[in-house]
Amino acid sequence: MAEGGLFEKAKDAVVGVVKGAGDIVDAVRSTVTDVATGALKGAGDVAGAAVGVVTDTVKGALRGTKEAGTEVADSTRAVVSGAVEAVAGVGGDVMAAAKNAARAAIQGATEVGADVGATAVGAVEGAVDAAKRVGSSVTQTASGAVEGVLGAAGEISSDASDAVKKALSSAASIPADTVKAALGKKDEPTT
Repeated sequence: MAEGGLFEKAKDAVVGVVKGAGDIVDAVRSTVTDVATGALKGAGDVAGAAVGVVTDTVKGALRGTKEAGTEVADSTRAVVSGAVEAVAGVGGDVMAAAKNAARAAIQGATEVGADVGATAVGAVEGAVDAAKRVGSSVTQTASGAVEGVLGAAGEISSDASDAVKKALSSAASIPADTVKAALGKKDEPTT
C-alpha cells in the first residue's frame, strides 16, 4: 500500500471535510474530485498516472472516512464518483477509471475491515453516478465497476468474492443484466 503523498493527502482532506460538513456525500465527492484532479493535472501522462492516482485517492479517502467516524460502505459511492469524475475531467478513460476506482474501494475496505459486499454496491453506484454527471455510458461504466469489484474481491478470498457477488446480485440499484454479464465474464476460462 502506498501510504505516502497522495494517499495521505486524500485521507487528511476527507477527514477534514467529513468533520466539518453538513452534506457529507457532496463534500466527500467534491474533495476526492479536487485531490485526484490536482494529481492528474500534475502528471504528464494522464493515462499512465490514472491507475495510481485513482487507487491512492480512493484508498486514502476511504481510510479518511473511517478515521472520521463515517461508515466506509456509506461513503464509497461519493469516493468512487469523485475519482471517476476527476479522470473524466482531465480527458481520461471513464470506464477504466470506474474499474480501477471500484477495485481500489474493495482493497481499501478490506484494509480497514469494512463490509466488502456493501462497499461493492456503493462503488458501482458511485461509478454510475459519475457516468451520469459527466455524460458517459452508464452501462459501460457500470460494467467496468462491476468487473473491478469482482476482480479485487476474487484476489482477496473466496469469501470476499461470494459476499460481493451476493451483494451485487441483490442490489436493486444496479442493473441485473450488467451484473450477470460481468459474472459471466468472470467465470469464463482465460486463454
